[in-house]
Formats: sequence, structure tokens, C-alpha cells
Amino acid sequence: MPQSPRFPPAAWLFCRVIDNYGDIGVSWRLACRLREAGFQVALWHDSPAVLAKLLGAAPPPAPIRLHHWQDDAAESIAAELAAAAPALVVETFGCDLPPAALAAVRAHRPLWLNWEYLSAEPWAEAMHGKPSLQADGSEKYFWLMGFSEQSGGLLREKGYLKKQQAFLADSAAQAGLRYRLGLPENSDPAAVRCFCFGYAGAVWADWLAAWQAAGEPLEVWLADHQVIDSLCRAGAIPESALRRAGDVWQAGAVRLVRIGFVPQAEFDAVLWLADVALVRGEDSFVRAQLAGKPLMWHIYPQAEQAHLPKLHAFWRKAAETAPLPAAHAALSNDLNGATALTPAARTECWRALLQQLPQWQHAAAQWQRELLRQSDAVERVLARWPGLLG
Repeated sequence: MPQSPRFPPAAWLFCRVIDNYGDIGVSWRLACRLREAGFQVALWHDSPAVLAKLLGAAPPPAPIRLHHWQDDAAESIAAELAAAAPALVVETFGCDLPPAALAAVRAHRPLWLNWEYLSAEPWAEAMHGKPSLQADGSEKYFWLMGFSEQSGGLLREKGYLKKQQAFLADSAAQAGLRYRLGLPENSDPAAVRCFCFGYAGAVWADWLAAWQAAGEPLEVWLADHQVIDSLCRAGAIPESALRRAGDVWQAGAVRLVRIGFVPQAEFDAVLWLADVALVRGEDSFVRAQLAGKPLMWHIYPQAEQAHLPKLHAFWRKAAETAPLPAAHAALSNDLNGATALTPAARTECWRALLQQLPQWQHAAAQWQRELLRQSDAVERVLARWPGLLG
């Protein structure tokens, strides 16, 4: 008798957007990576406008079904759950599954993962992969991404390095991206090109003053509006400055350029085009590391400085493979509120760091090689549960 056709196993992801773009950004990358690995993927999320901005003009891949998670009793959830039994159910960042999804878990006993925030802290490696027995006897596993073989790994699509190398060898692709971003054609070839995507805060006016005082040619690409709004509120730039993508504001050796919000499909290429990255959150932070770029991490600030142990744990981890110039730690702490540098010290640190750019680049390349050497997060899931794909 002819065999029945085999269908790819189903993976269901659930995401609630708490703030900004990190939750949905990571969830979307996970959905795409699971699709690439061979799953049928459905993603329920509660912020269509945020995801639409993140995707830009790129349509979602056909195999990924998107559902607006409006409430726990959404008809789309019940309809989807009635259509097939899942092999994998993922609740991202501690969001609780809706009742219909919990019923499917109890009925079909799929692999159930709580996909948690990224951390290099020791407790995260200790907790990673541990089961949590639920009241009904089902097991949910904690999956914590990280930077070592003992962690849950990072999200990275296949062929990443080849894509980067191809872009860097394609001058037409680079020129096209510069045009779409609105980057000026008359850039100073000696200037360090810095991509900047940070949270709002008073620190940016201090940093602009330090960049100007350092006297090193610097072209800063300001993505979205938060840093620009901060500079305007502080009176560091005029209210009329940098209102549209492509606008330029020059002060001494520093040129600020506003670029539009960068959709996820082009984010890697923007990083590849830059020399230095100042990035925020989780997804942008990981992509800058994979790009092998010298970077500063503007970590999401939390009450009572709760973000600082996570920040320091990462830089300690990276320093084991790729030691950084001494000025880097001082500026990282300044950016994230751990300490406040004096204007003179901030200027001197930035001058030293820009003058030591080759050393900084070498450290970033070392760290990139370490990360690319490791298996990615989805490969680790499949290695631990090899029967998932049938």
C-alpha cells in the first residue's frame, strides 16, 4: 500500500510584547529558524503593529502562520489547535499559555519549552534545560540562551558567515543599502562609522560632548528616534535637527546622520556596513556579536540597577576569549548607569577607544569566531530531542 505523505511537525510559539521590540524580535527569529529547520510554524502574538514595523516591507515566509493573540479565548487559537497535534510548544519569556494551548499540551504531550531571556550569569547555565513538573504531570523545560556550550546557545540561521562575506564583497549591495538608509555620499573616509540604536536617556548628550571633544572623525548613524529625542531635550542639538531619515547634523569632527527604523531583514547588513555598533536590548545585541563588530551594549535598565549583574556577567564571559581595551569597561558602565565619568574622563576614554580601534576590532573578531564555532540554539534543541523532526 502507498504510504501516507509525511507532513512537517508543527511548532507553536506564543509571545506577548512587554516593551520595545526585543520580545517579538527574538520570537520572530526563533520562528524563522524553526521553519528553516523543517517545522511548520505558527506564531501567536499580541502586537501586530510592532511586528509589522520589525518586518518592514518583507512579507512573512508562507510557512509561518501569524495569529493576533487578542485574548486567551481567541478563535484562531482554537481553530489552529484543532487542526494538528504539535510536536513543539514554546512560550517565550514566561508568557502563560492560553487555556486552549494548555489543553493541547495535556492531550498531545509535545515538547514544551519556556524560552527565557538571554544571560551569561552562572545561575542561567545552572537552570538551563531543567524540567519543571506541572500539576497535571506534564513537563515544561527551561531554555536559557547563552554564550557557552553549557547554555541554550544563540539564534543563528544557516550560512550566516557566507552571507556576511558575500555582502562585504558586493560594492553594489553596499551602495544600495547606503542609499536606502539615506547615508550621505560625501562621508569622510577617515571617519569611524558608528551604528547607534539605544534607549532614551541623558547620557547621550554627555557622549556627544565627549565625541566632539575627542576630536576623532566619527559618523554616527542614529536609528529610530529615541537617541535623537534625548539630544533635543538636552539642548545638545536643535529641535529642528534630524527630523527625517537622511538628515545630517555636523559639529566639529562628529557627524550625526538620522536613518529610519531598520527592519530585521536588513539589520545584519547595516551592522556589516558599520565599523562600531552601539546597540540595545537582546536581539540587536546578539546580532552585533555575530557580525564581529566592536560594540557597546545599552542593556534595558531595571529598577535598583538589577540590569548590572547581567551586563557585567556578559563582559566577563567575553573577556575570557577576547580581552578589550581598558577604556571599554569605563564607558560601558557610564552608558548603563553603573558609574558616571567626569566629562574629561569620558572624553579621554572615547579618544583612547577610537585610537585603539584595531585592538577593539581584533577582540570582536575573536569573539565572533568563538560564537560561530558553537552550535546554534535550535541545533541544540534538536540534539537534545532528536525525535522532534520525526
